[in-house]
Amino acid sequence: MKLLKTLFSIGAISVINICSLNALIPSIAKAQVPTGRYEIQGTQILFYPVTGGDPLLVYNGRGKATHIINYNGEIYTAFQGGSIYRSPDGQHLGGGGRTTKPYPGSATVNKMLVCQNALFTAFKGGYIYRSPDGLNLGGGGNTERVYKGTGEVDRMTCTNRDSVITAFTSGQVYESPDGRNLGGGGNTSRLTGN
Repeated sequence: MKLLKTLFSIGAISVINICSLNALIPSIAKAQVPTGRYEIQGTQILFYPVTGGDPLLVYNGRGKATHIINYNGEIYTAFQGGSIYRSPDGQHLGGGGRTTKPYPGSATVNKMLVCQNALFTAFKGGYIYRSPDGLNLGGGGNTERVYKGTGEVDRMTCTNRDSVITAFTSGQVYESPDGRNLGGGGNTSRLTGN
C-alpha cells in the first residue's frame, strides 16, 4: 500500500510503472468468454457474437483446429497433430495471453464432449479420458481413462439423463450412466452393435 501512495503522490506515473503495479496486484476478476459461437474455417477461427454483426477473426495461425468446445466458461481448442489449448477469455486460442495448454501431446482429438460436469476427450487410436476439472486432458491429475481400446469414436452425446452415449465406427453403441467404461463393462449398457 505504501508503494501505491508513493507512486500516486509523485503525480507522473509512466506506463512502465502501471504495468509493474499490475504485476504486484493479482487480478481478482475472472476473465469471461463472450456470448456467441466459434466456427473453424480452414486455418482460421471466427467468432460470431450473439448480438449479430460481422464475425471477428480470433485465430489465424498455421495449425488447423479440429474442435472447439466451451467447458466451465472457458474455450478449449484442439488442433490437428495434437495440443489442446484452454482460453479463459475466448482470445489467443492457439496460445499466448492467459491461454494454457491442458494437453501438450501429439495425439489428434477425435471427439470432445461436456457431460456430467466433466470434459470427455476421445483421441484417434482409441483412448478416451474424463477430466472433472479441465486439466490433464490426456491423463494424470484428476483425469481418468474411461476407455482403452482400438475402436474409433464416431459420435459422443450427453443425454437429458446426463448419461454418456458413445457410438463407435464399428457400429457398437454404449450408454454409460456414470461416464466410465464407455466401451462396455461396469454400469455401461450396450444399445446396439455386435
